[in-house]
This record gives sequence, structure tokens and C-alpha cells, in this order.
Amino acid sequence: CFIDCMSCWCPCIVYGKNRQRFDHLQENDTADPEHGGSGCDADCCMHLALNALCGFGWVLQLGQRATLRARYHIDGSYVNDCLTAFFCTPCELTQESRELAEEE
Repeated sequence: CFIDCMSCWCPCIVYGKNRQRFDHLQENDTADPEHGGSGCDADCCMHLALNALCGFGWVLQLGQRATLRARYHIDGSYVNDCLTAFFCTPCELTQESRELAEEE
């Protein structure tokens, strides 16, 4: 439930945590011992800046979502990823976090 609330109120932090967890899995093939750390990193700042300046933080999520779908062999399309990230950012981030948790 905590991740769901964070996705609504601080999507940039959840994005940063997901990104760190996913990068660690890609590079080391093991779970991130810090579970994404604080989430307040360069990825978080970029997401925050894009959201604050023009509302386009969701664009950063597209590439990560597509890579995640490919890693876990999840059906979907770039169009669906785009629509999900744009219209329901918190849901998309929560879903991504749960997919990562299943592998960890």
C-alpha cells in the first residue's frame, strides 16, 4: 500500500527507486540490496523536472516499461505503454514496482 501512495504523491521517487532496482538487476542479475535506495537520485530529479516544467515525466517511463516487458516476456505494445504512462502514471509505476519485487 505504501508504494501505491508514493506513486500518487511522489511519482518521481518511485520512478527513481524502480530505475535503480531495475538497473541493478540488469547489471548484476541479483536484487538490489538497497531496494532502490532513497529514490532521490538523478533519475528522480529528471522525472520531477519534466513533470514540473511541462508535465512530461511520464515519457521517461516508456523506455523502462518496454524493457521491463521484454525482460519478463509480458505481452503489450508501445501504444499501450504510452497510454498507461500518460493516463495513469501511479498505476504504471506501482505495476512496475510489483514486477520487480516478484523477481527480487
